[in-house]
Amino acid sequence: MRSTNKQNKSKSIKLIALIILFSVILMGATAIAINMAQGNNEEADTTGQEQANGDTQTDNEGQTDTNEGADSGDETEEEEEEESVEETVTDIRISAVGDVMGHMTQINSAYDAETDTYDFTSVFEDMAPYISETDLAIANLETTLSGERLPYSGYPMFNTPDSIVDALAHAGFDTLITTNNHSLDTGFAGVTRTVEVIEEKGLDPVGTYTSEPDSRVLIKDIQGVKVAILAYTEHLNGVDAGFSPEQVNAQINVISEDRILQDIEEAKASEADLIISYMHWGAEYQREPNEFQTTYAEMLTREGVDIIFGSHPHVIQEAEFMEVDGNESVVVYSLGNFISNQRIETLGEGRAPTEDGVIFHVDVQKNDQTGETTIQGVDYTPTWVYRHMYEGDSEYTYRILPVESALDSGEFGENYQNRLRRSLEETTTRLDIDGSVEE
Repeated sequence: MRSTNKQNKSKSIKLIALIILFSVILMGATAIAINMAQGNNEEADTTGQEQANGDTQTDNEGQTDTNEGADSGDETEEEEEEESVEETVTDIRISAVGDVMGHMTQINSAYDAETDTYDFTSVFEDMAPYISETDLAIANLETTLSGERLPYSGYPMFNTPDSIVDALAHAGFDTLITTNNHSLDTGFAGVTRTVEVIEEKGLDPVGTYTSEPDSRVLIKDIQGVKVAILAYTEHLNGVDAGFSPEQVNAQINVISEDRILQDIEEAKASEADLIISYMHWGAEYQREPNEFQTTYAEMLTREGVDIIFGSHPHVIQEAEFMEVDGNESVVVYSLGNFISNQRIETLGEGRAPTEDGVIFHVDVQKNDQTGETTIQGVDYTPTWVYRHMYEGDSEYTYRILPVESALDSGEFGENYQNRLRRSLEETTTRLDIDGSVEE
C-alpha cells in the first residue's frame, strides 16, 4: 500500500507542473499579443495624424490658391473697369466776322415800299450755310438801333432799322458786339435801346449795357464748354466828350488795362473753360497791326485770354498764334468788313481791300474727364461784298459772297470774277497762318 501512494503523489506533482508551465506560456503569448496590438494602434494613429495634417495642409493650400485666384480676379475686374472708362471729348466750333455796317445805300436797298418795312435777309443769305453750322457765331454790330425816334442814317452817325438783327439771327449769329467807335452815335438812349432790341430778338449783346452791370463778362455754355466773352473799344470818335466819364464807363466798355484785368479775373473765377476777347482797335485802312494792338494782344495772352478777335480797320489784318509767359492764344488783328458800302466805287481804287471780309473759325476741344480745353486748329472762309444795280432797279442789291464758291459758280461776269480773285489773293496773303496746332 505504501509504494502505491508514492506513485500517485508523483503523478500529481507532474500534472501541477505542467499546468503552471502552460499558464506561463499562455500569459507570455497574451502579453506579446497585447504589445503587438498597441504597436499597431500607435502606428495607425501616427499615420492618421499625418494624413489629417496632410489634408489640412492641402485644404490650406487650396484655400490659398482660391484666395489668390479671387485676388487675381479682382485685379482683372479692376483693370477691365479702368479699360472700360473710355476718354470722351466735346468738340465745338467758334466763328467770328468783322464789321456789320449800315450805310444809307444799304438801308435804302432793304426798304420794301409795298409793306413799308426793311428786310436785310437776302444780304446774309449766302452766309447762312457757313454760320449756321458753327456752335458760337459772333459779329460786330457797328451801328445803333435807336428806332424811328430819329431818322435812319448812315455815316457818320449810324442808326439802322431793327430788322438787321433779324437778318443776322436768320443767318445763324447768336452774339453781337456792341462796343465800337459808333456806339454813342445816337446818344445813351441809342446805347440802351440797341441792347434792348438785341436781347428781345434772342441774341446776346456784349460790351454795352442799359445801366452799369454787375458783370461785364458774358458766360455762354456751348455744349458743356463754358465760354467767357469780353469786348472793348479803343475810342468813341470823341462823342463821349459830351457825357460824364462815369456814365460812359458805366454803360460802355472802353479799353483800359485795369478794366480788362478785372474782367479776366472774373472770367477765371467763374471757371470758364475758354476766354474770348473781341477788340475794336487799330487804325482804319491800315494793313498791319499797330503797336497799340500788339501790346494789348500780348497783355491779353499773358493774362490767359485764349482767342482775340479784332475789328475797326475795315480791312483784313494778319492772324497769328501767340505765346507769352507760357500762355497761348490765337489772334486775328482785324477781320475786315463783313458788310458795308465801303469799296472802290466810293473810296477809290486804293481801298479795294475794304470789300473783303472773312469768317474766322476756331475749333475747340474739351476733355470731358479732365476738363482740359484746347484749341485744335483754325480755318477761315473768305468773303466779298457784292453790290450791283440790276436793270430796272433804283437801288443796289447787296450780298455777302463766299469767295471760292462764287468763283466756282459761274454766276458772275468777268469784272466780278476778277474782283473776286483779287479778294481771295489778298485774304489768303493776310491770313497766312498754319491752321494746325502743335501738340
